Amino acid sequence: MNFHYYPCSKIIRAPAFAAAMLLFFFCTAGAQNLIAYNQGTSRSHSERKSTAIHGTVDNAADIAGTFDTECRDPHPDESAVINKARQVIDKCIGGALQQMGWQTRNSDQVKVSIATHPNPYRPMFICSRPFDLTISPDPNSAYGKMINDSIRFYQSQSSQTAIARSVILGEMQSIKIRITENDPYLKTRYDHDATDKYTILQVPGTSYAYRLTEPEQGAGADIPPDYKTFILLGNWTGANMNFNTYINYPFAHKTGGAYIETLIVQIIGPASIADKIIHNVDWQALNAALTK
Repeated sequence: MNFHYYPCSKIIRAPAFAAAMLLFFFCTAGAQNLIAYNQGTSRSHSERKSTAIHGTVDNAADIAGTFDTECRDPHPDESAVINKARQVIDKCIGGALQQMGWQTRNSDQVKVSIATHPNPYRPMFICSRPFDLTISPDPNSAYGKMINDSIRFYQSQSSQTAIARSVILGEMQSIKIRITENDPYLKTRYDHDATDKYTILQVPGTSYAYRLTEPEQGAGADIPPDYKTFILLGNWTGANMNFNTYINYPFAHKTGGAYIETLIVQIIGPASIADKIIHNVDWQALNAALTK
């Protein structure tokens, strides 16, 4: 399949153990941030047919600059490409997750709109995030029942270790998968904290994959580090996270159009969960669906 149209896809962790205790005892739900950020370009939307995104920042080549992006309703061919992309993502990622015992829902319910003059350039820039997913264990699956049983077990214990374990399992009830289309840059070490650990992953069917491990927040915290796992689909030839600058994506379509040439899939959650997702998704089929 091809996303080109022819007519006829950070857990906000407690900064210290004290926060984990508060989460356990008061069952405080984290508020979901509905303002998405597209690695260099803010995404926003208005119900008006055309709206400006003011004061967004272009960090390309380490030059901060401001620009405005107007968003409009999608043309028929653009809607068709987005719908087809959703179908392929639902099949390749959503289908694999369901077989694993997870349930999925689309994170962004905002009306889809398209940037009139995307800056930095990409063939098609969707102002909202139509492909992001939120996943959670299906309570009716064997896996979901196991997770819920484990949570109840640790909640019945009084030790700090059990409480921390309960909080970590609770975080697995809502894992984010951010899926960004036509990202013009690969972010490298230049864009991340020097204390973060990078692990290059070998994932068949992908162009490049790596994991960002952020250290524990607070000395002596009994909470594991944060993990973000990145899967890059498309023509990311020569990508290297050791570069100290941005890597530009070589878009084949230089004058715009209803094309999706690349996807970056970011799994925000425990490394063990990300590894299982990676193993079960048919990345080659998803990569083959991109516009060449």
